[in-house]
Amino acid sequence: MPKTVSASEAKNKLGAVLSWVQDNQDEVIIESHGEPAVVVMSFAEYEKVKTLKEQERRKQALDRLRKLRSEVLARNKDLTPEEGDALADRFSHEIVEDMVSKGKIRFED
Repeated sequence: MPKTVSASEAKNKLGAVLSWVQDNQDEVIIESHGEPAVVVMSFAEYEKVKTLKEQERRKQALDRLRKLRSEVLARNKDLTPEEGDALADRFSHEIVEDMVSKGKIRFED
């Protein structure tokens, strides 16, 4: 169970707060004006939180890509696969040429 302390207590007893987190492998919630403001946690727990956030970010990105794919497919039902490939190839070339002209990418021989 996380421990809760005031901001002034955390300031005055920072070493004790850090020791409590390390010894108990639990978080300390620091309140400001009676409201939770920040959490002190072990580095291992922080790494887990970062991993979970990255997994969620990737899931959301994949969901957006899947939705976009469905929308594109719905709008282009009349294109043959060959026409779709040709159009995608043309757009890809135009994007690369634009990036080259703007100096964002360059090709070396």
